[in-house]
Amino acid sequence: MNLLAYILYNAAIILFSPFVGLYYLAHFWKRVWKRGFSIISVGERLGFVRHLRSAEESGRLWLHAVSVGETGVAATLVPEILERCPGLRIVISTVTETGREEAKKIEGVEYVFYLPFDYPFAVRSVLDRVCPSVIAIIETELWPNLVWTAFRRGLPVCVVNGRLSERSYWGYSRLGFLFTSVLKRLAGVAARGDADAARYRALGAPGVFSAGNIKFDAPVPLREGGPGALKEDFGLAGASPVIVAGSTHPGEEVELGLAIRLLRERFGSLGALIAPRDLQRIGDAEKSLQRAGLETVRWTDLSGGSCDGRVVLLDIMGKLGEAYGCATAGFVGGSLVPHGGQNPIEAACLGVPVVFGPHMSNFTEVADDLLRAGGAVQVKGPRGLADAFLPWLSDAGLRDAAGVSARETVMASRGAAGRVAKFLADTLDESKGNLG
Repeated sequence: MNLLAYILYNAAIILFSPFVGLYYLAHFWKRVWKRGFSIISVGERLGFVRHLRSAEESGRLWLHAVSVGETGVAATLVPEILERCPGLRIVISTVTETGREEAKKIEGVEYVFYLPFDYPFAVRSVLDRVCPSVIAIIETELWPNLVWTAFRRGLPVCVVNGRLSERSYWGYSRLGFLFTSVLKRLAGVAARGDADAARYRALGAPGVFSAGNIKFDAPVPLREGGPGALKEDFGLAGASPVIVAGSTHPGEEVELGLAIRLLRERFGSLGALIAPRDLQRIGDAEKSLQRAGLETVRWTDLSGGSCDGRVVLLDIMGKLGEAYGCATAGFVGGSLVPHGGQNPIEAACLGVPVVFGPHMSNFTEVADDLLRAGGAVQVKGPRGLADAFLPWLSDAGLRDAAGVSARETVMASRGAAGRVAKFLADTLDESKGNLG
């Protein structure tokens, strides 16, 4: 370990700890009561997780999934790894409440807890209590003390579905004195694609290979009754065509609202469903759409009824994949604003062509593949939204061809979950051998 990096990093942690404490105190009411935090969750972040029995014989895999997106990767990966290692115990840590709730739904997971703050004492406490054989970080969230402490104990830490955007790469490069020391202590990186793999190698990570994107392997949502039944479920019965906008961010709802108004001049029965990325923003999304001159209704308030021309706001987690199933065309959020874009695979796997904005750095390779195949259209800014949707809404032949291309692109890219599961199984075997 780079001793200077270790000293400087932990000195910074100690220096900023009072500010972290003040932040939590200032937001106590909002975070602890209104948003479902508890004293237990605060305790977990300080390292006081449940004591688990040692799993030396079967092994225990600790998966870290920051939020909902990474938890979706875990949900796809867990069955694959359990098929190869039937007796394996799996625990999952998250950072967000929504991620935690989704992780609890994954069958075969022994325990779900909040990731500890990266204080040495908290990390040591969790390692002592959870007793993992291998730690796998989904996508990219590298905490130095977690990696360093595990390395000193001989516990392999690897990255799976590794994502490293150009922006993150340059950020890590500027902090090379710290992150080179962290990356060199990884046991391996199963990157999402060739570009991500190249960036990890350039930063000094060992054992890097391109496994593909596990998000391509997510189960395709199936629903008896087809699109008609789905439209009824989401209050869109009678609406045609239908636009579903997923994982929208601040600033995007008002632009979508303007596009919907323009398109309704051509398609009077156009239906629309919008799913904000953060459910805490539902109120803000409503106001933005209303400023655009549209009426709104929350999905949970429909109770099986019709939206009656109002824009449906999806105010519950875990339903977006189903909602895309009743879409004529989809929109991928986080792309009109400089966030980096959200996952276009959820819509594409259902044969729904998608529109996204200029900011898709989080899914560059996926977006490029969809664009080349004709399953997606990229707009330069919000003013092009209505024009991008218009051909697909007007011409069923064009729309169906784009949808087939989108789905075939997804199907051709599947298989990463199996490759990553094999990588983890091999790492677990090596870990047991080293312990033996």
